[in-house]
Amino acid sequence: MLCTVEDGVTLRETLQGLLARAREPKRKAELAAELDVPPLPACLTYLWSTFLRISNRRSADAPLLWSEIDAFLRVTGRRFDPWEIEMMEALDRAYLMAGKGETTS
Repeated sequence: MLCTVEDGVTLRETLQGLLARAREPKRKAELAAELDVPPLPACLTYLWSTFLRISNRRSADAPLLWSEIDAFLRVTGRRFDPWEIEMMEALDRAYLMAGKGETTS
């Protein structure tokens, strides 16, 4: 997944660097598995970044509330189309399921 961290390096780049330096076969396999997904399209990185910003403020592993999304949009002055809200909901469901060890299929 393409997610820029504070120093401007994507998560994919970070994982690739870790994989290049990994020595233990188990660790190499873990990193390779994490990299074995297609990168997030650049045109959607703003949604992922927004989701992370809102999600990092949640107090528990509970679904994001409409009020949290609304507050974020009001404070930042952003405006989402309905499909963007649907994407945020889908990201939140996937996040919660991953935390419980479930899959989205």
